[in-house]
Amino acid sequence: MADTVLLQVRVSSALVKRIDELCNEGLFRNRSEAISDAIRMLLARYSRTSPEARATALYLSGRLTRTGNPEDLIFTPSPARVEVDDEE
Repeated sequence: MADTVLLQVRVSSALVKRIDELCNEGLFRNRSEAISDAIRMLLARYSRTSPEARATALYLSGRLTRTGNPEDLIFTPSPARVEVDDEE
């Protein structure tokens, strides 16, 4: 069994009801499995996102301060993707 940690969170009763419905349908064995799957999906989603996109999302949601200048956010450009067509 993998190392586990108890993580207590507060969620609305409506969300818990929806999670319980998914469990009752057999998609998950229990709430913990459903929440763990949701966290994995969240991490996968944001691990594929560029730092610029994450900063934009934070700014638009009001979680990134608006007091700084754009020059304060320095990003290193990612290397360009090169697609090779081997069928030529």
